[in-house]
Amino acid sequence: MVKKIISTVLVFTLIFILYSPVSASNGTQIGTVGARSTAMGSCFRGLADDWSAVFFNPAGLTQLNGKWTIGVSNGIIMPRASYTAKEYPAAMFPFSGMKTDQVDATPENFFVPSLGIYYKKSEKITFGLGIYAPFGLGSEWDLIDLPASYGNSTGISKDKESYSDHMVINIQPTIAMKLTDKLSVGVGLNYIWGKMDLDMVKLAFNPALQYWGPLTQGLAGYGITLPSLTSNQYRLVIENNLSGSGSAYGINLGVHYQASDKLSFGASLRYNTDLKLSGDNKQIMIMHGDETKYGVLSLVPDSAFISPADPVGTTTKQSLMVLFSGMNISEKTDVTANLPLPITAGAGIAYKATDKLTLVADASWTQWSAWDVIEVEVEDGDNIELRQDWKNTIEIGGGVEYQFSPQFALRGGFYTVDSPVPDETMSPTIPDPNRRSVITGGFGYNIGKFSLNLAGEYVIFADKTVDSYEFDTTTGVAENYAGKYVFNAFVITTGVQINL
Repeated sequence: MVKKIISTVLVFTLIFILYSPVSASNGTQIGTVGARSTAMGSCFRGLADDWSAVFFNPAGLTQLNGKWTIGVSNGIIMPRASYTAKEYPAAMFPFSGMKTDQVDATPENFFVPSLGIYYKKSEKITFGLGIYAPFGLGSEWDLIDLPASYGNSTGISKDKESYSDHMVINIQPTIAMKLTDKLSVGVGLNYIWGKMDLDMVKLAFNPALQYWGPLTQGLAGYGITLPSLTSNQYRLVIENNLSGSGSAYGINLGVHYQASDKLSFGASLRYNTDLKLSGDNKQIMIMHGDETKYGVLSLVPDSAFISPADPVGTTTKQSLMVLFSGMNISEKTDVTANLPLPITAGAGIAYKATDKLTLVADASWTQWSAWDVIEVEVEDGDNIELRQDWKNTIEIGGGVEYQFSPQFALRGGFYTVDSPVPDETMSPTIPDPNRRSVITGGFGYNIGKFSLNLAGEYVIFADKTVDSYEFDTTTGVAENYAGKYVFNAFVITTGVQINL
């Protein structure tokens, strides 16, 4: 039972580290590669005429002016969130340490830089290198207070026990070629590297539960009265502090068609190999401190605990005593997983309505159904399959650019996308609780060979209420967090493009 609890808690912890870096295309990425494209609602596949095309549609890089083009941007993402938990149902043993009042995430700001350097060998061929860190968020929550009746003076190692911090870097050498005067194609090869730190606490069934009833009856023959478990002793607090990193390879394909001076189309496809993640997890089992139960159990003969798995009974007795010792017991384990990264495909259109007004629209599809079953390897343990049942998503949006003069332009946009995460696996550590709607705006100012750009985004999530917990019925570990989620974010992106 104890081994099953440890393995299950470890898997649920690992899956949260897997969520964060790669769910960013719907979860933690908020369109921050290039300030101009961001201001236009990140609807850039059909236009793709500045340095950020390396991300949106590499075929568009044939439209760059000048022999050399350098582009940089930096997004400042300011997420704000709150979570109000529901109590565990009585049948699954509520734990008084789980906060059920509204809890706000620690306010944090995150910086997401991007860079592109390109050389236009001729009117038909452009070489380049894009380096962008589209994922770089995290969260910190204080969701659990160890109650005094738990009897453990050491407690949880951090005041805010739920913490995540991650960074992903994508390095993409790219080539774009003009096949005809109207048709261009582009290919980018991706090397993706990411790291993650994660602290979490899980509430598992106390392994003593399976023994307590039969043991209480059996000890009557020894003249020993075994005290009943208190309400907070039905669950065991298990802390996980995990660090991991991994890498993957991928390809970013694009096509761009300039139908006329006014109308253009674009499409792109991003495909990656599985992200090979490995890490180590320090797991701390926080034992109950109950001198009475510890003392009573010490008086019970080992023979009272005999079973086929423990012919002498000594191991079982000692394990039960430890559960009420008030100790914290640490164990470090290596974990690995191959995480399928979803395919993303999209298309866009750009229409120059007048010499000054450009309209854009985009739609994209992300294959989150690849997150069906994920296999996790635990050191010195059995492989575990974790079913997630995520759903595919479609993102749609539009944008506008108005060029008041050769120097000054105003931009705006909007896009919306549903969350891929079902209620059964929802958690505060995933900043994607519901449909996301994003309003964007910004401006650009040209000074000779320099183009300065600024974009702002207001990210709105519909409030989300998850009505019920999903439990592993053997271990009691919750597979989700039931309750009310409120989330929004502001993003400011600055950028510069230099044509030489």
